[in-house]
Amino acid sequence: MKTLLRTLLIVSLFFVVTKSQAQISVGGGLWYGSDINTIGISANGHYSFDEKWSAAPSFTYFFEKDYVKWSALDFDANYNLTELENIGSLYAIGGLNITFWSFDYDGGTIDMGEFGSYDLDVDASGSDVGLNLGLGLNIATSDKLAIAPEIKYTVSDGGYLRIGAKILFGI
Repeated sequence: MKTLLRTLLIVSLFFVVTKSQAQISVGGGLWYGSDINTIGISANGHYSFDEKWSAAPSFTYFFEKDYVKWSALDFDANYNLTELENIGSLYAIGGLNITFWSFDYDGGTIDMGEFGSYDLDVDASGSDVGLNLGLGLNIATSDKLAIAPEIKYTVSDGGYLRIGAKILFGI
């Protein structure tokens, strides 16, 4: 967890140090993970290098389901494909993903008679590294506010599809 917090701090400092050189946005989002089968909330950043390229790091926490907790750390790059008249810009998503998971089940104690008692306490955790591929739409509602629905698939051993949207505020 300390490594995760350090990584988020470094990414945040990167945005603060380079603020004067490009447009920066931050915000939150709501997601659904297909194989995770639960809803998640995210903290998002967006750093525009130029008209075509931007960096879009994010951290998503998925709500616990069936004793399993999931979270995802994404280091994505966005490439603007085209401008859609009166809507916004369509962009491709590609990047690195680290998905963290933990399983914590305390089922109590089972009395096995003459064989004794056994605790049903199972703890396990791990992570998977993968690649994100997807599409998004940047809809600017004002100079400082944008809505960005996205769909992306994480290619890894535990691959999953995410569908959701984020709201970004320009700073």
